[in-house]
Amino acid sequence: MKITLILLAVMALAAGTQAQSRSREASNEQQSVANDDRGRAFIIERDAPLSGLNNPGRAVISEPQQYSIFLGSGWATPALRAREAELGNLLVNVRDHTTLKALNDSGVKNLYGPTSSREQFDHLAGNISDLEIQNILGAMIKEGSLPQSGANTIYVVFLDPEMRSTLGSMFAGKHYAAYHNFFNAGGMKLHYVVVPYEADRTTATQIAFRALVAAALNPTGATSN
Repeated sequence: MKITLILLAVMALAAGTQAQSRSREASNEQQSVANDDRGRAFIIERDAPLSGLNNPGRAVISEPQQYSIFLGSGWATPALRAREAELGNLLVNVRDHTTLKALNDSGVKNLYGPTSSREQFDHLAGNISDLEIQNILGAMIKEGSLPQSGANTIYVVFLDPEMRSTLGSMFAGKHYAAYHNFFNAGGMKLHYVVVPYEADRTTATQIAFRALVAAALNPTGATSN
């Protein structure tokens, strides 16, 4: 009798876990985590599917404009610089019809918005926190080296191999592959994505694409926890 009850309890727990997983997957909500100043950031896991697609009724950035910032002196090397053209135009290179339809159905109507990029060869190395990323972006805007954020602008910060992104107690590579967030700068809400360095070129592009789309589909900061 005891064995039967234990088995029933295990089965019920497994069913509950699966139902919770299906519920979260169906809602397509993005996982939020605490950043350095007790705010929230939204992480992209390495092999997770695109989140937020086919979620009608949520505000989206329908015509995202990617502004890429290649941060760190590593981007001056020929091998990394050769990646910049592809990474700097993540949406225009989408060819998969299923993905194109899903983006359109979710509210992203224009994948051919203007893009810009710049290299920022600061000699940074070691851990770099979300708050430090915000400070760098804010300083660049204040000094005029980065244009003011528009309603459709999403800054995409690509880190070189010498920098390791952190979010509170979390580390890139172990807890997440990329993340997106926003903050107020100069009276404007500034949306940004942080993409840690990924050695495999194809994987790097895929992660950056998922993070950019996630930012466009969740500009108001909807959370799942």
